[in-house]
Amino acid sequence: MTKKRKRLTAEERRELIVRQAIALFAEQGFRATRVKDIADKVGTSDALVFQHFPTKRDLYDAILDELCARRHFTEVEQLLYYEPQYDVEDVLTRLSVWVLDRTETEPAWLRLILYAALEQDDATADLTREHFQRIIDYVAYEIAEGQAIGRFRPGEPKAYARSFFAGLLGLITLRSVVRDSDYAHDDARSAATTHVALFLKGLQTSNGEKP
Repeated sequence: MTKKRKRLTAEERRELIVRQAIALFAEQGFRATRVKDIADKVGTSDALVFQHFPTKRDLYDAILDELCARRHFTEVEQLLYYEPQYDVEDVLTRLSVWVLDRTETEPAWLRLILYAALEQDDATADLTREHFQRIIDYVAYEIAEGQAIGRFRPGEPKAYARSFFAGLLGLITLRSVVRDSDYAHDDARSAATTHVALFLKGLQTSNGEKP
């Protein structure tokens, strides 16, 4: 007797579509992946995929939610805007740990971001912005605050923030792509702590305090 395949609920099917879309986008890019490819991978029809996700933007939004990017940044932003006091080094370290962890536990994450950055259509530009720009804007804000009290040297905050993110991407590449043993030996927190400490040290004025 043939065993009947379990019928998926609408929510389960939606989640399956998102996971298969992530896998396909990470494997072959956004432009090369058709809705039909996703439907075939899920074992359903194009029409059913469109029923769950009428536009590419809807699907990209679901991918961001699935990869926890929005939830994480919401937590960071809550800390930034509502906590009366917090340690900048600790927050930047936690942010860096999250980025390193996501890359290592979800390999598709880095590939998705790189494809989004390279392909740059309207929807993928939004996907890139969710990851790149929110980190850069956050770090730039912290640098500007530090400059205002004389802790950090003068200069363009966003330029410094881009350097921070470039260093983080370099670290990710050495750990996850090149797999340099010296970098992979350290756990994510140790690697992030060193990265943040060196970055902040380079920004400090001679005494790190307001003249």
